[in-house]
Amino acid sequence: MTKMKPRRKSTRQETVETSGPNWVLIGSIIGITAVALIALAVVGSLNPTAAPEPTPVLSDTVTNATEYCETNPERCVMTGNVESEVTFIEVPDYGCPHCANFNASKAPTLYEEFAESDQIRWVIMPFALGDLTKPSAGAVLCANEQSGDLGHEFHKNVFALQGSSAVHTDGGFMSVASGIEGLDEDAFETCIDEGRYLDAVSLNQQAARSLGVSSTPSFFLNGRLISGDQDIAVFTESINAELN
Repeated sequence: MTKMKPRRKSTRQETVETSGPNWVLIGSIIGITAVALIALAVVGSLNPTAAPEPTPVLSDTVTNATEYCETNPERCVMTGNVESEVTFIEVPDYGCPHCANFNASKAPTLYEEFAESDQIRWVIMPFALGDLTKPSAGAVLCANEQSGDLGHEFHKNVFALQGSSAVHTDGGFMSVASGIEGLDEDAFETCIDEGRYLDAVSLNQQAARSLGVSSTPSFFLNGRLISGDQDIAVFTESINAELN
């Protein structure tokens, strides 16, 4: 009978590895983060966030629309007989369908009868009921910067953008400008890119509202307010009454 040998106990000891913090990796992360924060601080100091420009405020109370435009010709489009004692002022919003209708159906007849015959001074005070339509009003004044006739021509044609994707956009303004003979398109484009007359539109908003304008189109005939797209006979009779 063979005797079994007793099993010998293993003398090999199992080793349990204990992992500590990887200080090299942590140090690298901290270093990269610090460099990034310093870079951001430097960029921020070189290019600080510009504070929005405050909305300009009229320095004087406006009591007469005619006097306002005479005193601030860069804010109003003036055509017709500038020496006439009868002044007809249109206050439009360029997103307003009633304003577009007036300019399509009544303004051409009235302008031909009274302004082109040098009986009256025809004035436009570009206005905006809200911020959306301010660029269009500013674009009218950009065209007006070159001449009152060009400003008036742009005013008439910019209403055609209503209902299109180009309404109140620089691209839309340039498409209108390209169809106006004598308008310097490069100078016009620079003007709208700069938003050169947006402050003027803000001042027109304040002036018109202080004069009682709460809707568009509104009109002033020698300072008297006429609200809404009235029948053409209302305008004709009112202007003739002033002339006589």
